[in-house]
Amino acid sequence: MSLLVASLIVLGAATTAFVAVALVRRASRGVLSNPTRGTPMAIVVGTSFAVLLAFLMLAAFQTYNGAKTGAASEANALLDMTRTAALFPAAERDQLRSDFVCYGRAVVDEEWPAMRNGRSSPIVDDWVAAYRGEFGRLTVRSPREQAAFQDLLAQTATRTTGRQQRLSDDTPTVPTPLWVGLLLVGCVAVALQLGMADPAELLRVQGLQIGGVAAVVSTGLLIINFLDHPYAPHIGGIQPNAMRRALVMARNLEPGLRPACNASGRPV
Repeated sequence: MSLLVASLIVLGAATTAFVAVALVRRASRGVLSNPTRGTPMAIVVGTSFAVLLAFLMLAAFQTYNGAKTGAASEANALLDMTRTAALFPAAERDQLRSDFVCYGRAVVDEEWPAMRNGRSSPIVDDWVAAYRGEFGRLTVRSPREQAAFQDLLAQTATRTTGRQQRLSDDTPTVPTPLWVGLLLVGCVAVALQLGMADPAELLRVQGLQIGGVAAVVSTGLLIINFLDHPYAPHIGGIQPNAMRRALVMARNLEPGLRPACNASGRPV
């Protein structure tokens, strides 16, 4: 969802509430003879909405933050693996670096779009299998090569954990029943404000007040939706920037490397 669409939703909610205030005042001349009688219920509903909103916002933020952390961890581990490959003979080094670069490219161009639909990319899995197969053919004789191999295994475990965390956060974590409950409580909160509309007050004052409540409710819902979809293609959505930076730095380590894949990570 773009920033423009979100702004229009908030503005539309506030405008609708303002119009509803005018209609309620005209049709009923005040739903309650004494509008202050509805204050206790409005406080209870408002407090319930605030608590539920805060709880879901925290849960959604954890999803967003976890996705960002996992992506960064994966990219950093891949770059470290590329550097460690320099400790092996030239042919083995180049083969490892080729597989690592192709893995990164596939993450950026193949898996990232797939995550928006809750899927992973089989091409990325193929490159994982490729470099793991290369591990079994590495020359591990000297203490230096043994230490490098142990370091590669540790970095591979970190990369795997980062990818798993990234993939686990590609689907919404806020279940539908909680969304229904949040929407219901938010609508009730705005409806109670409408029920306490007092014809004795100025329309523009009451309209702005209740429109402000509707704007706050809709803004809270949009924030949760944004945080719960971390990879959506909107402003603030998590992009594969960490992996792109890692690929640039990996290419700088060996500018003449010719990876066995195209720019999207597909084998050639």
